[in-house]
Amino acid sequence: MTPVLNERRIAIIDDDKNLAELTAWEVEEAGYEPFLLDNRHFLKVNDLVSLIRENTQGAVCDHRLMNSGFANFYGAELVANLYDLKFPSVLITQYTEMDTSFSIRKWRHKIPVLLSREEADASSIAKGIEDCTLELSGKIPSTRKPRRTIVRITDIDEESGEGVVDAFVPAWNPHKAIRFPASLIPENIKVVLKPNIRLFAHVNTGAEKSDDLYFEKFELAPEPDEDDGLT
Repeated sequence: MTPVLNERRIAIIDDDKNLAELTAWEVEEAGYEPFLLDNRHFLKVNDLVSLIRENTQGAVCDHRLMNSGFANFYGAELVANLYDLKFPSVLITQYTEMDTSFSIRKWRHKIPVLLSREEADASSIAKGIEDCTLELSGKIPSTRKPRRTIVRITDIDEESGEGVVDAFVPAWNPHKAIRFPASLIPENIKVVLKPNIRLFAHVNTGAEKSDDLYFEKFELAPEPDEDDGLT
């Protein structure tokens, strides 16, 4: 039997104590019981995953957890690991414009709900947990469903010492470039990567915002053909 809302305990994961307490208040307002973690240091994501699963039925997690030594990994990686275990989790970031294109997009296909810090109130958190639970049960919204589509590479660069790729996804928006980590692309394709090359990828082209886009299952696409409808 599914637990009643007010019987569910939600883990609050944040390396900033003040923000953790603020999130806990919103979680309580949403009808959940907040579970604040103590000042521990987590070297491995699996250690934190185990603690969360043993004590709670959901999680609200900040993205940047390394600044004060709370963890050696990003909140996005934690949420992605919880997703694999069908454990509902919501990711929050204060640095939406800086983080979504790289350190969050790396795991975005396993993050059903991403909230900016200013959006993270009782209502959006409650809805986020509900939406995540629905997706984990197989009820995936159209904005999250992947479709095989053309991705046109325009630039290859570096960000924070790691490779990034700028590209257009015409089926989503032919006029807006999207940045994503080069690490998402298989090595056998990465070695031939260059501007103007076209790839196939599975992308949730129904996404309303660029922050919500994810990329996976890359393949080399054939050279443009005037009759293929993809140029």
